[in-house]
Amino acid sequence: MHFIVGLVGLALTLAYTLLLGHSSAFTGVVHVPSLVLLGLAPIFMTVASYKFSELAGTARVLVRAMRFSASRSRAQLYESLTQFASEVRQRRPARALEIASSARHDVLRQLGPLVVRQYSSADIESTASTSLYCMVSAMKRSEDVLGTLARVAPAAGLVGTVLGLISLLKDLSRFDQLGPSMALALLCTLYGLVLANAVYQPLGRIIHSHMTVSVEEAKLITRALVLIREDKPLADVRKLFELSGTGVPVVASAVPEVATGTGGES
Repeated sequence: MHFIVGLVGLALTLAYTLLLGHSSAFTGVVHVPSLVLLGLAPIFMTVASYKFSELAGTARVLVRAMRFSASRSRAQLYESLTQFASEVRQRRPARALEIASSARHDVLRQLGPLVVRQYSSADIESTASTSLYCMVSAMKRSEDVLGTLARVAPAAGLVGTVLGLISLLKDLSRFDQLGPSMALALLCTLYGLVLANAVYQPLGRIIHSHMTVSVEEAKLITRALVLIREDKPLADVRKLFELSGTGVPVVASAVPEVATGTGGES
């Protein structure tokens, strides 16, 4: 279905461009048919290549990545981990499960209950590996969608250039239409390059950066939960948070036995 919708939308976009591209007025770098072609054609090409669920997932991942702050997320993660560890070591499983379920990071929400139910460290690490793989795969698919948009935008611009040249050759005897035809030929290439390099590629890099930080946080979570399960101190995890350059939140001082305690006292 998505393939048909993409082809029909692309055909309608090309028809509109052919109908008005050689006669529409333009001022400077503004040419409406070229804008319509470059605004819609890459999107319809991408719709033909991906299912609607994948496109919706890309939109969700992109919104989350644009709202993401690495320093704020790292501080919130450390706070959740120290609170979770405190509740586990004080034998309050209900409260620990509540903290895990309300955590912002997916991996902590999935692995926290395993610690409370006293799964082995090997099981926790195995589940973390699977969860991380699924999370990275989802983000890579979103990055691929934006990569496709970045690739097809110049191609759509080239299509517009060819259409403009065809109109230009057809209307050589009509001097009043040479300008719009030339605008379609040149501006489509310009719009395609701008979209690919100034919009779609930067958005893809935003998702990639978000994915990189999420993987780092997932590894920190896994290491911390293994230490909690083995009733060992979290001092080395605290050092890892400090090495990340984001610092450790003040909440750590409220639970010193969690952040810097010893396994024998737990």
